[in-house]
This record gives sequence, C-alpha cells and structure tokens, in this order.
Amino acid sequence: MPGGLKKTIRWVVVALGGLAVTAAAIFIAGQNPFAPSTFEFQQYREFRGTLLAEPYPALAIPGQGPPWLLAGPGKHGAGDLRVLDGHEVQLKGERIFRGDDHMIELLPRSLASTGPARAAFVNTDLGSVQLTGEIVDSKCYFGVMNPGNGKVHRDCAARCIRGGIPPAFLVRDAGGRTATLLLANWKPALLDHIAEPVTIRGRIVRVSGRLTLYAE
Repeated sequence: MPGGLKKTIRWVVVALGGLAVTAAAIFIAGQNPFAPSTFEFQQYREFRGTLLAEPYPALAIPGQGPPWLLAGPGKHGAGDLRVLDGHEVQLKGERIFRGDDHMIELLPRSLASTGPARAAFVNTDLGSVQLTGEIVDSKCYFGVMNPGNGKVHRDCAARCIRGGIPPAFLVRDAGGRTATLLLANWKPALLDHIAEPVTIRGRIVRVSGRLTLYAE
C-alpha cells in the first residue's frame, strides 16, 4: 500500500474509533441511573412481629416503620395467611427494599406463630381520591428487578401479579416525587393495563402506616 494512502487510512481508523468511544460515553451518560433498591439474595434473616393478612400478607415489626409485605420465592405470593391474622409470628427471609417500601421473601416452612397479637392496628380512612399512575408488581419494583416498572417490565409484572405478588400503584406528584400505594380489591381485568398510565378512583386507607388504595 502506498505510504500516503496508509497514513490516510490510519487516521480514518483512529478517528472512527474515537468517534465510537465518544458516542458510547454520550449514550451511557444519557441513561437514567438505576433506582437505589436492594434484594438481599440468599441473605436470610430472622424476623419477629405481628402478621397482618389483609389486604395482602405483611409483617408489622416494632420500630421498623410501615409493615413489610410478604412474598414467596420466585413469582409467587405468600399464600393465604388469614389463619394467622393478628398473631405474633417469627419467620426467616430475604429483605427487599426501595426507600420506604419494604418486603420480605419468605423462606419456605420458616413461618411459625409465637402467640396472639398484643395490640390492635387501627385503619384510618383518608377519603376519596382520583389518582393517575402505573400499576406495578411490588416485589420487582421494590428491588428484585431493576428497572422494576415500565413497558420493559410489563410481561414480568403481569406474571408476578398473577402468581399472587401484591399489586401496587405508583404515582408521582407535580414535583416528581413518587409514592407507592397497595392496590386492594384487585381485578384480573387490570392485567391489561399494567405499565400504562391509568386513572383510578377510590378510597385511600392507612393501615399501620401503609397507604392502600381501594379502587371503585
């Protein structure tokens, strides 16, 4: 190859390589950062508290804020735990958390009653609302998947909710701050509206610090 042509090609290759690296850096910088969520996979801890069965199984742990939702391994809920509603229990599981949203993935056969509840939990009706947001499955959104919402997660969310994972309603205010409400009295027809902007009318109830939306 003539020397002049070799030099030209060398500079073209170097320039294209630099352009590729610069474009990659720009694309990376433009991506939204992952949410600060955590799934303590196979890090089993022991928990004690009061089991709340409605509207979805949760564990109220003294000094730990709102009740921690309970879920089973994989795309399965914790099951029907109404027989233990209000009981003091102990269990083992893996923590899942994202901000103030908390969940425990139960270790199978680790849940046991240690006695009846010592205190009653008061439900506070906060009135009627109309909210626009996105339906998500709480387990993935709280930290098992990242991102755990949006259209890229739609099929996974539908399978999780079908399997018994508590559905949640993700809403944002005008300042961009988010809140996650449990979505009670779930209807299978809502599976068609996961990961889409939807408006729901209903009543908000605060159960031991956790907001729950009972849709009309």
